[in-house]
Amino acid sequence: MSVSTPTGMAIAEYLAWLGRFLLQPSHIAVLIVFWLAGSLYYAISIRPRFFSPLRGTTGPPVRVSLLGHFRETMRSEPGVAEMQWTREYGPVVRTVGPFGGERMIFLRPEALQKILVSEWTDYERPKPMRNLLGLVAGYGLLTTTGNEHKQMRHAMNPAFSLSNLMNQTDMYFDTIDVLVESMQSELEGSAEGKVLHMYEWMNKATLDIICATAFGYDSDSLRDPHNPLARAYESLTSLQSGPTMAKIMGILMLPFAPALLKTRLGLKMSPLFRRIWLFGPPIATLVETTHQIRELSRGILREKLVDSEGEIKGDRETKKDIMSLLVQARQGSAKDGYQLSDEALVDQVLTFLGAGHETTASGLSWALWLLANHQDVQSQLRSELEPIFTTNDRPSYRDLKELKLLDCVVMEALRLLPPVPITVRQAGKDDWIDGAFVPKGTLLYISIRAINTYAPVWGSDAAEFKPERWLKLPPTYDSTFSFQSFIAGPHGCIGKTMAISEMKAVVASMIAHFEFSPSYDGQTAKPTAGVTMKPADNMPLLVKAFDRRPLSALGHHLDRGHVGFVREPSSALAIKLLVKSFAHDLRPGSLSSAICKSITPEHHGVLLPVNSKACKLHLLCLSLSPCLC
Repeated sequence: MSVSTPTGMAIAEYLAWLGRFLLQPSHIAVLIVFWLAGSLYYAISIRPRFFSPLRGTTGPPVRVSLLGHFRETMRSEPGVAEMQWTREYGPVVRTVGPFGGERMIFLRPEALQKILVSEWTDYERPKPMRNLLGLVAGYGLLTTTGNEHKQMRHAMNPAFSLSNLMNQTDMYFDTIDVLVESMQSELEGSAEGKVLHMYEWMNKATLDIICATAFGYDSDSLRDPHNPLARAYESLTSLQSGPTMAKIMGILMLPFAPALLKTRLGLKMSPLFRRIWLFGPPIATLVETTHQIRELSRGILREKLVDSEGEIKGDRETKKDIMSLLVQARQGSAKDGYQLSDEALVDQVLTFLGAGHETTASGLSWALWLLANHQDVQSQLRSELEPIFTTNDRPSYRDLKELKLLDCVVMEALRLLPPVPITVRQAGKDDWIDGAFVPKGTLLYISIRAINTYAPVWGSDAAEFKPERWLKLPPTYDSTFSFQSFIAGPHGCIGKTMAISEMKAVVASMIAHFEFSPSYDGQTAKPTAGVTMKPADNMPLLVKAFDRRPLSALGHHLDRGHVGFVREPSSALAIKLLVKSFAHDLRPGSLSSAICKSITPEHHGVLLPVNSKACKLHLLCLSLSPCLC
């Protein structure tokens, strides 16, 4: 068609007009707005419905929303939305996140095997998450990937051996004794008990335990709230609310931010960050506290290096904390071609704190909450603990391991209310997982709460607190993948055994010394999540000192001539062992004879010190015949 024809001339004039129209700045701005709005609508509504390769995967209906299904995630308890979706749609679920980003949820062992174990290097944590964990919890095992992670884990494994962890059990009780004494002091004179915020108590106790066992540092936060490390880490953990974490994640997605914030330049800029509205204050707090903890960590490392030299020369006692063991093992690991650098060891302090403090504090708080709401289980557990604690208030690792109900209670609490309710991986390639196509870049949600309460594995009562289920696990239970509170595979928690052992020690001491119940009628759990799932209200529980007068109370049940022994201190649980000391059984020089000859009628019902090779005992004289005394 010739341009000289009327039709051609009309088209040319129209194109010229359109060009003039489009080149006007105001019109360009309008077109950009329309283009952005159209692109956004396509991303959040049209593509997920009609063009996404995941459109055939079951899941909640796509809606026109900037946040997508992330709204339900934010409005519900951590992990609950994923639990509801998997109950409704099955073990493979697609959801749509902010700005149309798609996520996949997998529950079955076959899928978890591929993502977490056999092809784990193709399914790493997303980079923004690694950057956040690196700043908050150090650039250690939580953030390293591939071969570097393998080498670092290999170098650290010996420090977490069973023999080393068994040696540390007594270190737990150094803190637990202080915890018990502090709580008893708080409850003194309160016969009806007192409401205590148990998360605060557990938070301080687990900080002291991890500082002592991980790097031999006495944080003493139970008695000294002004300890520099305790204060710095408290400031750091205060950032772990959902909105605050979202702000920090937004900043960390900037290309230069992670590298800048961990440098001294970033620290010098923190006053400037604090002036920036909305995003600035949490970033400034993050930078200041992590740098402060790193400086303290470097001081700790210097002490460990000096101690290690002294141990080699025989001038110093060998330390049992993990950092000391890592320093001692460095020479051996160097022979394998890999050696933890000083900076890597400094990072481990943050890693130990991040992975071993708040998680354990949260797990303990939820365990006490469940026991407070199941008085029958609490009473049964106390009965199981009584024989152990009457002979030794600091039971060994083996003692704790023998307590079946204690093990069941801890595992059931971790199953129902895992300290970390969800973790995320990102597909590094196009793949098929459990029958579903997964495009490269898709976020994969490992919903720990959903896996731990998956009814086809755990049964119709999967959401109920039933510790006894661990005595006879269902045939559908997979020992590797049905319980994911510590994550399977190379990225699994290296301190799993340590965490469980610590939780057992603390729960045992708490139940042996105190009674727990809800602080008010209708009290409900209030989980909130940042990195960990912790109680938003700090877990207020009504706590009473356990009435440990069993021997005196049992006096009317005893035959005349019975003598009960109670281990020092007098506040220990009454021993169940009652030794008969009838007159015809007494032999000159025997312990019974020596005791009875030392008792006079006015000693009736009091504790008398008696020395023996095994331990220092107290004698409680109950209903003794005057002729024996």
